[in-house]
Amino acid sequence: MTSRTARPATAPRKRATAAPPPPVKREVDHSLADRLLPLSAVMELAGLRKTIIYKKMKAGTFPKCCKPGGASSRWSEREVMAWKDAVMAARGDA
Repeated sequence: MTSRTARPATAPRKRATAAPPPPVKREVDHSLADRLLPLSAVMELAGLRKTIIYKKMKAGTFPKCCKPGGASSRWSEREVMAWKDAVMAARGDA
């Protein structure tokens, strides 16, 4: 039998890992802020009741809502205001 010589224990090699990229700092333009409004605020801004808002959404004549989570529905303040401005502008043409 041949005897084997013991090899010295070596520490496991560490893999070279790339440093994570620095966090990206986003610049926020607060003049372009767009809030998500609940139905009650949309009803107040538009001057319409819930049923009419949903009928107009289905017909494609009112901004669609988004679902940020759960069962809640929210509308873009910009889109609702743009709709309102368009309605007012059309009134001036008549």
